[in-house]
Amino acid sequence: MKKIVITGGPTNEAIDEVMKITNMSTGSLSTTLSELFLNAGYRVTLILNNVVNSEKLEMNKNAGNLKLVWIENTQDMLDALERESREGQCDFIIHASAVGDYKADYTFLMEDLVSYVWSQIEKGCVNSEADLLEIMLKKENYQIDNSSKISSYQKNLTVKLGLTPKIISNLRKWYPDSVLIGCKLLENVSKEELYGVATKLCNKNQMDYIFANDLADLRNGMPARYLVSREGYTGTMLDTPKDIFEFVNGL
Repeated sequence: MKKIVITGGPTNEAIDEVMKITNMSTGSLSTTLSELFLNAGYRVTLILNNVVNSEKLEMNKNAGNLKLVWIENTQDMLDALERESREGQCDFIIHASAVGDYKADYTFLMEDLVSYVWSQIEKGCVNSEADLLEIMLKKENYQIDNSSKISSYQKNLTVKLGLTPKIISNLRKWYPDSVLIGCKLLENVSKEELYGVATKLCNKNQMDYIFANDLADLRNGMPARYLVSREGYTGTMLDTPKDIFEFVNGL
């Protein structure tokens, strides 16, 4: 029995106990693909954000071939994929989750930062741009406590963003013998640029294929996924989940 691992939905990065940084992904592609592969007799591991509606998949768990792994943030998904790689042979990975690029490092009030920086200038601690940057990055001197809900009345609340870990860069290390498929979304670019970026991503991360999308096309009701390999655009468009299933199932 073949096994496939599919990721789906957004990732959520907490600002405090209530607020999150997320995106508009619904996870519908991944849940539909999971159903198609389950119906074809695959063992499916679906790593999914817990905001995604998956009542049908919950019912399919009783069949025994579906493993649902719920995650919240990017680190959760990274950890889940690494754990799953230790569970033995896996034929395919479809990394379709809309992983967020940024997370909240810390929060602060703009007036607190200005007050702190000005105090350091008055002390003669700032002699260059490098000094100023070093002072501004000493967050312990002005950040606010975000371990619970931040007050709703902070007019100058500011969030310092940091990069999330790049999941795609770890997949070949964890799944050396699997067929790896990722996704790339750009907006309002030429098809040549879209294919070029996807091809570079494919080669950089030793992926087998990338589904390349233009957000402008999606907004206009054109769900075309351009299939890109390490050699470039293959000339194949996969418009529907069934198209993707048939392509992967035929590999």
